[in-house]
Amino acid sequence: MTSLRPAYRGAVRRVAALARAAAPDALARAVPATPDWDAHDLLAHLAGAAHDAVHGRMDGAPGPAWSARHVGERRGRTAADLADELERCAAALPPQPPDRPTPEWDLLVHEADLREAWGLDRQPVDAWRPLLVRAAAFLAAGADGAGLTVATPTSVWDLGGGRRVDVSCDDHDLLRLLFARGDARRATRSPGDAEALTALAFFAPSR
Repeated sequence: MTSLRPAYRGAVRRVAALARAAAPDALARAVPATPDWDAHDLLAHLAGAAHDAVHGRMDGAPGPAWSARHVGERRGRTAADLADELERCAAALPPQPPDRPTPEWDLLVHEADLREAWGLDRQPVDAWRPLLVRAAAFLAAGADGAGLTVATPTSVWDLGGGRRVDVSCDDHDLLRLLFARGDARRATRSPGDAEALTALAFFAPSR
């Protein structure tokens, strides 16, 4: 399976540039995908997650207390400070395991959260599609017969086999659903299909 590192590095560059250019009102804006956080809080988490991955502070990761510590420790820092820390730590991030969620996954998901909050275009396809491939493989490997086969208008994704669920959304929005972003009821044909797809989602929506 190909490395996520090129996608991660591109996302780090984009997030850091957005952080440095952000006006105060943008930094104070709530992020719908992470309703407990504003944009500054989200940037603090991204910087903190990269820092912790480099320095071995991964107890409780990923989880609310781990994420909240990043925000609390960086409450008074400027967005430029957070961008500097993110770039510095991302450059030192050790190789990550290919078969489970990592800080690379976290940043790629949260970049999309930030872009949505600020009304920006989607990430480039070479950022989100490699993550969808990795997420699908992760779900398929752990499904134990309880997974799904999900068909978008252009692709069929093995998420552990099982029954087929057809969705009206594209591959990008399927990825968002798999990370508990969006409403599966709008993309599926029945409440049962929506429940089955939602049950596969990982990474809690507030974190």
